[in-house]
Amino acid sequence: MRPKTDTHLTRLNPTEDYLVREFVDNYEDGVMSRRDMLERIFRITGSTAATAGLLLALGVKPAHADPLASVPFQAPTPSGPMSPFSVPEGDPAIASGPMTFPSGEATIMAYLARPRDAGRYPAVLICHENAGTSEHFRDIARRFARNGYVALHLDLLSRQGGTEAVPTNERGGILTANVDQYVEDFRAGMAYLRGQPYVLGDRIGMTGYCYGGGMTWNVAVKEPGLRAAAPYYGVSAYQGEIGTIRAAVLGVYAERDERVNATIDSVRAQLEANRRTFRINVYPDAPHGFFNDSRPSTYVESAATAAWRDTLAWFSTYLRVGGFPVTGDAEPEAGVGVPPPGDETPPLEESAGAE
Repeated sequence: MRPKTDTHLTRLNPTEDYLVREFVDNYEDGVMSRRDMLERIFRITGSTAATAGLLLALGVKPAHADPLASVPFQAPTPSGPMSPFSVPEGDPAIASGPMTFPSGEATIMAYLARPRDAGRYPAVLICHENAGTSEHFRDIARRFARNGYVALHLDLLSRQGGTEAVPTNERGGILTANVDQYVEDFRAGMAYLRGQPYVLGDRIGMTGYCYGGGMTWNVAVKEPGLRAAAPYYGVSAYQGEIGTIRAAVLGVYAERDERVNATIDSVRAQLEANRRTFRINVYPDAPHGFFNDSRPSTYVESAATAAWRDTLAWFSTYLRVGGFPVTGDAEPEAGVGVPPPGDETPPLEESAGAE
């Protein structure tokens, strides 16, 4: 990188830096046009000069000198769900649909899925990628519901009228503008869940993908009541505070995702130093975004299947799924799942004991 252009990178917050590099990677991988990349980065920087400086710092040449700029671009065709775990809308075992809840003065649009059988269940918050919500994430909510969870998936573009109301190239810029606000939206989502008679309010976890993986790290840092987390290939805006996390964390990474994997050593060091419960899983021969089965260019079924099963196993342990649903005032069977804070947890590969 050139010293004069490095300053443009240092002016970005961690979430902006993450998305800018992702847009550049998408362009160089042929899944985003140069024009789309430029527009998305411009929405983050707000300046043509800053955008040009960032691209030079990241090794992207001006159009007249960039061989990729002359290659005809063909947008990848989105597919329907390819995962063997996909759950269609209307599945008789679950109740699902759109809903809203308050976060401060805002009304947050969300999608809720839960088991149809009576009882109280642990819950999982779900965060989307940098393009906003889609059917893929609603499908994930239904998958969790089929496995005994109440799943709440937020649309973080609710203040702008929802994902579909925002032009595609503007979404990333909006989602990087106020990370603290979105953390508060998830905390409000937790408060909503705790008020529902079918939710075990002290058994709430979170997962998210790409941008949503970073947001999962962020919420885990700021919300001590979060019980478990499974961030997928994400980078926290509070990278230096990861050691404060109280949730049991399963970090999901892809072997062919060097940009995000560069943060693993820092994550591991902080969690180990503070004796937090965690596991780092790196899935072989998988690229960034391998879990999204609506995107054939990056979806890897073997890695996605393994990560899904590992996530369910993690949440089963740390959200005390064993013994649920519970009815009336009964408590889950003693000795199953997460011990209360202060108790010992089973030793884990790549993990330290619970606080």
